[in-house]
Amino acid sequence: MPAEWDRFKFEIGGDNSAELTIVRHIAHVPHARRIVEDGRIKAGLVYDESRLNASRISVAWVSANTWALGSIYGTVEFQFAWADLIAGQKIYWVEVMTGYRPHAYRLLLSKRDIQSNLIVPYDPAKDEGPLRLKDGKHYWNAAYTSEFMIEDDLSLDLCTGINFVMHHRDYCRPFGSECDDRKNQPRPQRTGGRLLSFVLGNGQHILDEQLKSKEAWEPSTKLDTAYGGLEHSLSSQVQFTGPIIEDGGCQDVVRGSLALYGGDQVEQARNLLALISSKDNFTKALKEIVRVHFGDTTWEPKADF
Repeated sequence: MPAEWDRFKFEIGGDNSAELTIVRHIAHVPHARRIVEDGRIKAGLVYDESRLNASRISVAWVSANTWALGSIYGTVEFQFAWADLIAGQKIYWVEVMTGYRPHAYRLLLSKRDIQSNLIVPYDPAKDEGPLRLKDGKHYWNAAYTSEFMIEDDLSLDLCTGINFVMHHRDYCRPFGSECDDRKNQPRPQRTGGRLLSFVLGNGQHILDEQLKSKEAWEPSTKLDTAYGGLEHSLSSQVQFTGPIIEDGGCQDVVRGSLALYGGDQVEQARNLLALISSKDNFTKALKEIVRVHFGDTTWEPKADF
């Protein structure tokens, strides 16, 4: 009897073959803030039409896919090295999701032996499905949607990178037609600014290295991208005519505004900034807060193109 995964068979080195090195978890900004605050992507019960929805297995989700037309899961992307996640794990075939376009395959990673009639052990060194192992390297069938279910919380200590991505214009898996990001299409700078505001306003340091990093082909870091969006979003529509001039007072006001904006209280954040005497004083204070947070006294923002 053919295995359910046979439909995803592929040849390593062929057109659909890609080495599996990075997987991603994408979330909307409110959920991303909770992930940063918790320091982990918390595993949760499976609630969709999965065959695991009647089980008590809790999982964190990641995928190897990127989204050319925008993500249907949100705008903040947490990246993880596949080698870190697969270490010490047993692999189980879960199911194929035919309602996805393209179809999705799901594999469960767990550190325990699971005896269940719902899932089947999967060996990428022997089984010819969507995940293959050859010469110590994993490969995946990139022609379909990959979904890997990790039976554990996923610590941000393992996070290797962060990215701010566009939302799909037509679909949102968690929120459907009610999704503001789907309707408004925020640019990566605005998404990054919202998350950076939360990070700065709440003294969260777990993603500092990821925010300061960039790919070799990128002109600026994720911090530059986020700073540009934050500086613009906070200062736009503000009349800086207040009485506060000295540096310490300006920084106190900006910190309060960051805490408000990081909690999506946009109007209140801008009203508070109106206490500062000029936009130059606002910008100076914001840069100093970034420098102190990241421990870099000479940091200057680079233009993000």
